[in-house]
Amino acid sequence: ALRARVKDATGGEGLVLGEVWENAADKISYGHRRRYFGGKQLDSVMNYPLRHALISFARDGDAPALAATLRELWGSYPESVCHSLMNILSTHDTERILTVLGGKPDAGIPNSVLRDLRLDDTERARAVERLLVASTLQFTVFGVPSVFYGDEAGLEGYHDPFCRRPFPWGSENETLMAHYRRLGEIRRENPVLATGDFEIVSHTAHAILFCRRGAGQTLFVAANRGEDGFRFPLPRGAQELLTGKKHRAGKATVPPCTAQIWRV
Repeated sequence: ALRARVKDATGGEGLVLGEVWENAADKISYGHRRRYFGGKQLDSVMNYPLRHALISFARDGDAPALAATLRELWGSYPESVCHSLMNILSTHDTERILTVLGGKPDAGIPNSVLRDLRLDDTERARAVERLLVASTLQFTVFGVPSVFYGDEAGLEGYHDPFCRRPFPWGSENETLMAHYRRLGEIRRENPVLATGDFEIVSHTAHAILFCRRGAGQTLFVAANRGEDGFRFPLPRGAQELLTGKKHRAGKATVPPCTAQIWRV
């Protein structure tokens, strides 16, 4: 009934996006398999499986888990759903991504302590470095990046309500702010990221390489959470969009805890 009302009122252009925490193509809830994408319910969903996989990769270096999640979603969701997924790292219901990537698990810690708990300088520097990688992937896989206010500024916080602190006006992390601005420019300048095909080219235990093709463009995205450089073949003349660096010949190298976006 909700979907019918939305479509009727918008000439078919209204989007119905649902909050589903698992794979929405095969979710069973209250004893029934849900038909979210059967044509009468949802157009797309919040991408919690991707969030979990990006955390596993950026924090723990688990590239196989990230590759498996991306293949599962791309293979089980309709293409229109894939391109309109709400790609999240933080929400009002979850811990702040910076805290997740650099802090201690909050299990068993009372709220009276979590209220004032912050990352120390070492933890925060490590978390920012990891978030640069996670956000690059968030903006370049299939789907639409959705930034919970303050993530781009380095806001911390454990579970609700500590994840809902005010925006840190005047104390923004300039490294993250500049990075998110550049990611937004890259999305705007490269329509292949909105509608292009998706393919995982390769992955190791701690690194992943995928390709986006379409709209007359080809992009390669590589991310490395290992302790050694990740090398992969790249055509001559490709340009790395985050730094502007040009690739001359042979293989490109992704340093540890780094992500790159190459346009061929």
